[in-house]
Amino acid sequence: MSKKNVFTPGPLYEKRKQLLSNLEKLNLKTGDIVFNSSNVKGPFGIPFAKWVQKYTNSKYSHATIMYVDNNEYYAIDVSDYGTRKLRVLDWFDNWDGVDFCVYRLKNHTIFDELNFKDAIIRFLNEDPSYDFNFNDPNKYYCTESVERIYLDCGYDLGGSYLLKDIVPWWFCQVILRFDILFKWFSDSSLPSDTPIIIVGNEEKGMRASPLIEKIYEYDGATDTSNYVQS
Repeated sequence: MSKKNVFTPGPLYEKRKQLLSNLEKLNLKTGDIVFNSSNVKGPFGIPFAKWVQKYTNSKYSHATIMYVDNNEYYAIDVSDYGTRKLRVLDWFDNWDGVDFCVYRLKNHTIFDELNFKDAIIRFLNEDPSYDFNFNDPNKYYCTESVERIYLDCGYDLGGSYLLKDIVPWWFCQVILRFDILFKWFSDSSLPSDTPIIIVGNEEKGMRASPLIEKIYEYDGATDTSNYVQS
């Protein structure tokens, strides 16, 4: 059997059932957002996710919207694997990060629940591919997929910035210089003239939206959970 076909558990694999139990205590709702840390590599093995976390002053770089159906929790995850609907229990299997938090729409109602479900089903039926170039209107990257579903329900989370407003000017120049190589060898790129939606922090980025609030946080280094009272 080829090595690449062998399942490799991530750092949260052994804790996945306990983490699911923690989320069940939240009474997770359709439309809740999980922001998590990541160690995803970019072209040539560059630590893309780590750079995003560093220069957006955030522990997190990935965003996923939750879907609840018949008391089963699902992650509607958009990554370089494409668009997938995964049981949350399975979703934790091969994470490469260990920290995450959960945000919820303020004053979430049953009507929001139904609207989110409809929007998510439409998105799944569309089944878009991952946007490696961050500027294809017919493809999506993780935060963009969450923003799209929220917009479909009438909520604009914001969090969009040009590359020059995210990273230091000198690092922006480095990225732009290497962008030609990225396009040539990997068909990936970072646009300089198209806003990128970032997870960010509570002052800048999607997490800074006044429409949502944090309800849970998990610290992987200390294996501690914090249930936030709204």
